[in-house]
Amino acid sequence: MQPYPHLKCGDIVGVKKRGIIGRLMKRAIYPPTELFHFFLIGDWLPWDDDYVILESIGKGIAVGRLSFYDPADLTIFRRLLPGEVAPHLIRRQAAAELTRVGRARYDWLLVIQTALAALGLLLRGKRPPWAPEQFPYGRNKAYICTEAVVAAWRAVGFPLVPDNVMPLPAAIKRGLFFGILQHIYPVSAGDMEAI
Repeated sequence: MQPYPHLKCGDIVGVKKRGIIGRLMKRAIYPPTELFHFFLIGDWLPWDDDYVILESIGKGIAVGRLSFYDPADLTIFRRLLPGEVAPHLIRRQAAAELTRVGRARYDWLLVIQTALAALGLLLRGKRPPWAPEQFPYGRNKAYICTEAVVAAWRAVGFPLVPDNVMPLPAAIKRGLFFGILQHIYPVSAGDMEAI
């Protein structure tokens, strides 16, 4: 049995990164977060009590299952939508958008660019924590995990981060502060009423 509340297609999942990378993410970028890897929830598989997931990993866009991940490492968000839209349809469309780029490669160039940008900030005397806006960003045909999640929601007209902002985990987390994301897992007893 899954420990999660009812998840919806298009829900956004962040995975904690342990070790030095996790500590770096928590201290170097604002707002701080231990989340490092992101993916989208696809369809529920009732016969297996599992969910399809869509993610960008080392080989590029991939399909997998939520059960591949330890629930203790996950934080799940839901994109809030205005009342006048058909939320079920929009959520399904967001997840389906990743299938349009299903053969896209992983954006290793952006990983290198991010590391070089951090080094450049340090050399210019700018100490962490840094904001996602301080990193140069431009799109190409490859995707890191956060880019894939952001691109999916942007494609259906409900962006998670502004177009010119590097989609770092902190940029996605800011959606909570801007009222476009709702934290749905892990939940406390009081949070269950809002889901």
